Amino acid sequence: MRSLDEARALCESYLPGLLDGLSKIPFDQREAPGGATLPVFRASGGPSLVIPKDYGGLGATPLEAVRVTRAIGAHAPSLAVGTTMHHFSVATLFTFAESIKNSGMEWALLEAITSRNLLVSSGFAEGRPAQGILSPTMTATPAPGGYRINGSKKPCSLSHSMDLLTASVTVPAANGGLQTAFLLMPSTLRGITRHPFWGSSVLAGAESDEVRLTDVYIEEELVIPTENGPDGMLDDLQTTGFIWFELLITASYLGMASALVERALAAGRGAITDRAALGTRLETATQLLEGTARAMMAGETDNDALARALAARYGAQDAITDAARQAVEMLGGMSFISSPDVAYLVAACQCVAFHPPSRASVASALVDYLDGTGPFVMSDALPSAAAQPQTGGAAPAPAPRPEPVPAPRSESVPVTDTAHTPARQPEAASVSETVPATDAVRTPVSVPATDAAGSPTLAAPVASPAALARPVVPHDAPTATPGSAGRSTMTTDGAAEWENATSLFDGAEGLRLTVRDCDLPYWFDNVPQRTLRGNVFGYAPELVTPDFLHEPGPLRDALVQEVAFRALAEERAARAIGYIVACAPDSATMEFYATQLMDETRHAMIFRNHLRNLGIEERDIADVIAQQTATDQATILDPLEELGMPIVRDQRDFIGGVVLLTILVEGFLAPSFELSERKWRPLDPRMADMEKGAGIDEVRHLAVGTSIIREHLQQHPDEKERLVELIRGGMRLWEQLPVADQLNRWENWFQEGIAPHLATIGDYEVWDGRRLIDTTPEERIEKALEVTKTVHSTRLTDMGLGRALIF
Repeated sequence: MRSLDEARALCESYLPGLLDGLSKIPFDQREAPGGATLPVFRASGGPSLVIPKDYGGLGATPLEAVRVTRAIGAHAPSLAVGTTMHHFSVATLFTFAESIKNSGMEWALLEAITSRNLLVSSGFAEGRPAQGILSPTMTATPAPGGYRINGSKKPCSLSHSMDLLTASVTVPAANGGLQTAFLLMPSTLRGITRHPFWGSSVLAGAESDEVRLTDVYIEEELVIPTENGPDGMLDDLQTTGFIWFELLITASYLGMASALVERALAAGRGAITDRAALGTRLETATQLLEGTARAMMAGETDNDALARALAARYGAQDAITDAARQAVEMLGGMSFISSPDVAYLVAACQCVAFHPPSRASVASALVDYLDGTGPFVMSDALPSAAAQPQTGGAAPAPAPRPEPVPAPRSESVPVTDTAHTPARQPEAASVSETVPATDAVRTPVSVPATDAAGSPTLAAPVASPAALARPVVPHDAPTATPGSAGRSTMTTDGAAEWENATSLFDGAEGLRLTVRDCDLPYWFDNVPQRTLRGNVFGYAPELVTPDFLHEPGPLRDALVQEVAFRALAEERAARAIGYIVACAPDSATMEFYATQLMDETRHAMIFRNHLRNLGIEERDIADVIAQQTATDQATILDPLEELGMPIVRDQRDFIGGVVLLTILVEGFLAPSFELSERKWRPLDPRMADMEKGAGIDEVRHLAVGTSIIREHLQQHPDEKERLVELIRGGMRLWEQLPVADQLNRWENWFQEGIAPHLATIGDYEVWDGRRLIDTTPEERIEKALEVTKTVHSTRLTDMGLGRALIF
């Protein structure tokens, strides 16, 4: 393929021997944990690729770097994604090399990157909502001659092979307030440790484990202050770094898709027009990235350029995934089955969507920029903190929750603190180099050491709805840590805690639990008191359903139909689970599915009960459910039941039933049900609490179902193809179901119905940074679909069935 051949030729000219050296390593070894490709990368001079020639580097321009990265991505996806973090870090660093040199930073470190081919890992908070690329992920406590640094980065690509680590902290500013500072430190400093984090086979060679800093001392000379631009925009250092990141990370996936398209074109299959369309679609992504690179070379690195770069990235992202899908379809089933590389590449291409920032997180800012309403303001490096004077105590500026990015997770068990140990479980390159939130920004006086802080959960309202705000869980609370590409650190008991359990919207799609974690004693010990808190009907007795929900109108119509459908869907699920209990292969799985049967039966009961709360007489509830759900039952629930019931009832196929229940039923329905909890919170706290409790249960069901399937495939790898086809068949069915019509109906009624209640809703945020009253039906549906996609990608990849994403 012409453009890929040109990229390979350019790669050879800059990094001689790299592609040949990679080709000598079997593909599965290139992508496995252990960094097999990194010695080849170093030997070819790869670490110096984008470093200016004036500083001893190879001086590749942004355009050339995009092409070289594309070539690498076509041969070694993990290497491309992992080294992107090195390239964007050093490109940013050396863009401001003179400033760094003048700041007094130890210049020998910068010279060593080029002279010794050192690898630099990124500890920045790339793309965290409401924060900049250099927003603090670490805390700094003043110490004689420097600072003590504490914090965590996970996932952190090149975690085991890095020589230097870049990061950001909050330090005292000259005006007495606080400001963000840039750090560059050797990875051998005492207190820097690595910990297992990544568990998927996809992109595992990128060494994306956790890196922790515990009381790491760093000299003052290794700290460079940064500043915000006007109107809260990112400063030049941040925008330059972020544009580099978007260019190179997308180019990595362009390379993966190029490898697939090249195979498809070489095979000569399909109509000539289809092949032309396939190549054109891929070249669309190429031109978007290369056009952005040319603009960067022309000096366009300001905030407007960042907005245009993100628009190009999203367009390229769509073209990459489309081209990968079309190429696999053109290659045909035999190629997919016979070549594990094809399955791997198409699965890896999907990960392009997981890198920050997500479309939703910058949608409002992009619209402002595109329609001319205002500048593109993606984030503030230090929202509100910089303006706070330093006092004798803390001046907190709460750090926003990191956006959820799907990716495979590790078992929820404590990890051993081992520095520089070869024993690890890395997954891929950072499918999303998103960092867990740290403690609130503080003054540099007595900043406590902290591990990653968890995501806040949506607690029950304790004040009037107009005063509601989404509370932040204390930083040491056990939660599921989001990160597109990491695993949950939530404890087993924590997964059942009302206050601390993390939802699917907040990153719990990767929580790992097993049937041994969640047996019958666990259920009795945790669910009644920790989740339900003794509230059998799912809500605290002091909560009430407002009188306006008893009045006829679209808001009541939306609520009644949602509640009726939930009651029926949960009852249908419970009846199906009864067959799974009956054919469970051992007592542990039987116990777990017995508890799930109880959960789903209780869910059905509480939603029926809520119809009573809405003024429907007991004798009329069954008729109301039948009437309200007649269409959805016939077009959604009946087809699902027709697919699943023969498998568990007639064939007694336990694992097949678990697959369909976990992926097709709960994997699709749970995110939309969580959306229900969030949107009803300020209007019907009873409904919101019922949905929250049910959601905690559903996350547990998803996690255990995933582990059952993963363990089954480890013991019976010959089952993989059968289960893949089962999932694909289910997904094809789901695409034909009118779920979008159902959601549109509910959300449009809801939108019409909230008009008289905007004051009641107030500034309540349905998710971070987005007020409910500002959302549209389409946006809410898109959010639910986005989380659904994340859940599927994470779960299927974690099971070892990632290829089923292409159906």
